Amino acid sequence: MAVDFKWLGLQMFATPVQPTTENTIYYTDADVVNETNFGKLLEPGLRKIFFETYDELPEQFPRIYNVMDSDKAQEKDWGMGAFGDWTERTSQFDTVAYKTLSPGLERTYTHSAFTQGFIITREMFDDEQYRQIEKMPRAMARSGRAKVEKDAMIPLVNGFTTVLYDGKALFANDHPLLDSTGTGDNLQTGALTDVNLKTALQLMRQTVDEAGNLAQFKATKLIIPPALEDTARRLLHSAQVPGSANNDTNEYLQSAGLEIVIMDYLSAAAGGSDTMWILQDGARHELNFFWRVRPEFKWEEDFDSFVSKYRGYMRYSMGVSDWRGMIGSTGL
Repeated sequence: MAVDFKWLGLQMFATPVQPTTENTIYYTDADVVNETNFGKLLEPGLRKIFFETYDELPEQFPRIYNVMDSDKAQEKDWGMGAFGDWTERTSQFDTVAYKTLSPGLERTYTHSAFTQGFIITREMFDDEQYRQIEKMPRAMARSGRAKVEKDAMIPLVNGFTTVLYDGKALFANDHPLLDSTGTGDNLQTGALTDVNLKTALQLMRQTVDEAGNLAQFKATKLIIPPALEDTARRLLHSAQVPGSANNDTNEYLQSAGLEIVIMDYLSAAAGGSDTMWILQDGARHELNFFWRVRPEFKWEEDFDSFVSKYRGYMRYSMGVSDWRGMIGSTGL
């Protein structure tokens, strides 16, 4: 009984027959690549279009995130207490007062996976070539990029409502401290104005550690939606205090050295807010983003139907491990 190996165009019998050009439907290795396997022909070009489109504008979220790679299903972070004041020696025979730091609370980053794809028939490839097909990886790349940027804004957009590891929202005026009866404050109120921005800068300098001691944070970035760009530039770059008729110098805000960081996906149009503004210590904040799998583009062809499937895949997580280094206001 014959078994038909269609993928080679051969027939195998109980008594093996040597294949020849007379009894075999065959093609060369070059034919396999250049004629039949059209999906492989398309793949390099579509892959190039995908990544060129994804990278056509610089990603915004890395300007405010610590971006890291992960090789695990989850990343965990632990907070720790802090040492209080040193103990004065009142006698030459005093012994050292040893202290154990209070254990902190666990912060867990669980990576989520995201996919998108499209299918191309052989007829579409034959008839349309790249006129329509090239639009598909472009659209997929842009939607993937938008997904990452939108997700990266979630900790900020929800920063006044979503409860975190310490039982408080990211921006709150009563963060509990592990080694102190006091509380921490990183919540500013009011619109982005001269007075409110100066108050927020001072609030950043008053950030305390888990023992209630000043941690000496300093704001270096002003994170805003596009709607506040004009206001921010007037506040930071005007020679005089904006809106004042007293000709007061604006040296304080000019010398603050704040970098204006405009986040498009922080806007109301993207599900955020047009009034929210945030100060960040760019060197010491704990706003973290983990890439488990960076965006990839792959393909597969079905032999019988001539259909080629192209898909994108990425996996990541983001969040905050410490409220310190961030001051936020809803702008209301």
